[in-house]
Amino acid sequence: MNDSYFIICYKNKILSLKNKMLNFLKKLFGLSEQHINASNVFEKQSVECLEEQSSYVIMPKIKNENLEESSLDELLWQLRSYDGYIRQSTLEQLQDCYETALFPALLFRLSDYVPINQKLAAAHLQRWSERSEFSRLCVDYFLDIAAIQKRIRVVTEVEELLLKEVANNKSYLQDTLISLQGELPRILLVYIKKYQWVEQDYLIELCKVAKDQIVRKFWLDFIIETQSNQELWVELQTSKFRDVQYRLFDVLYHRGVLTTDDLIKLWHSHYLSIMDYAYFALRQCQFDFKEYFTQYSIDSLNRQQLKIRAFQWILWKGDLPHFFHIIEKMESQKVANALVLFALKQKNIKLNQYLEYFHSTQQIVSPSQFIKAKGYCDTQPTLDELKQYLCLVEGSLSFQQKLDLTQGYSLWDQLYWFVTQQKFIETEKDQQSFYYHLRCRLQFLSYETYPPRWTVLQKNEVKQHLPTFMKQYPEIFEDIGVRKILENI
Repeated sequence: MNDSYFIICYKNKILSLKNKMLNFLKKLFGLSEQHINASNVFEKQSVECLEEQSSYVIMPKIKNENLEESSLDELLWQLRSYDGYIRQSTLEQLQDCYETALFPALLFRLSDYVPINQKLAAAHLQRWSERSEFSRLCVDYFLDIAAIQKRIRVVTEVEELLLKEVANNKSYLQDTLISLQGELPRILLVYIKKYQWVEQDYLIELCKVAKDQIVRKFWLDFIIETQSNQELWVELQTSKFRDVQYRLFDVLYHRGVLTTDDLIKLWHSHYLSIMDYAYFALRQCQFDFKEYFTQYSIDSLNRQQLKIRAFQWILWKGDLPHFFHIIEKMESQKVANALVLFALKQKNIKLNQYLEYFHSTQQIVSPSQFIKAKGYCDTQPTLDELKQYLCLVEGSLSFQQKLDLTQGYSLWDQLYWFVTQQKFIETEKDQQSFYYHLRCRLQFLSYETYPPRWTVLQKNEVKQHLPTFMKQYPEIFEDIGVRKILENI
């Protein structure tokens, strides 16, 4: 295929260049009719020669190829060629192939702009329809079948055959509808409703247990329109799907039929979005949260209730000592860590309190945990918080990673970081990395016109190490303005 493609391209390119040159010479010198006729003869002979060579070199290779010599992947790739002859040859080679990977490729070739290729693909699919696995393949690749109907070139009889096979295999069709998520079950639902492949009542029952949220919505919209408020409340309590619970909660709340006791039940949901909505609804009712928490202390709660209470406390923005008291009672350290991170995300605690929690529980904060925690903060961690973090990682960060912690900070803060981190240099590689980053990141230190906003402790720490540091790296402190600012800190 590749040799044929390049020879054809080469032929076309030669002829194109020749025509351009001929036209140029005709304009420049005014060639006679004799020269033009001679040129046309030459062009015809050249084309015949190239076509003869192409046929001699390429065509035996394609015609003699079989499925054993060329892998299926290569042949499938040839079916995507923009050369109609190559697609035709490949379809002829694959006429006895029934590998699953070929099925969607044949569906695509049903829209081939070359009629013979359309016919070959259609004939292959008709032969395939006699095999037992055909109807299951039609369901599995129904997205490709649905796409055919939106194309200009279609083979009507094959299209009808494909839809008929999908409709006949009701058992597999229904299993696919309720067991998968994504575009396939959604487009299947559209066609099931359009062609009435499944009875309406049974389809609604199927959608109720479907895995895909959009498919479930068909059942959900139906019951919201047809069932009573009491029946919807029962569905809300019994459904295991968050989206169903949230939608029914929203409908019933706006209808004004939920009591305070109903809202308290929803406030104890294990879905955070439901809990948050219930907290909002209770606040609208002027609910006394403080009295409720006093009445039901954490001592009477089991493990799951304790977890819910922690989320409730975060949403209510209760006092921090009580929150950490709840965290201490958690049996799972993983759950406790997630709750503390959620408290940071909700702005209930600050980054230094988050780090103090890990310090008090003797845990190491991984770089990924620290990056996630930083993302929940409105501002960058302070220099003290970075140092606090270094105390928790216990040497798990490389020297390079320590230097990278202050990327994007002010130049004065980066200078402080370099001065204080110099003592951790251990190898020659560390020294080279340190000097490289120092030069790259502090080369514009002279542009800082305002003094650093360091704390008293930070200023004292810099003063202690700065004289030696300036002697080691004098090129950083050549500017008189920089020296004057540092002398006055």
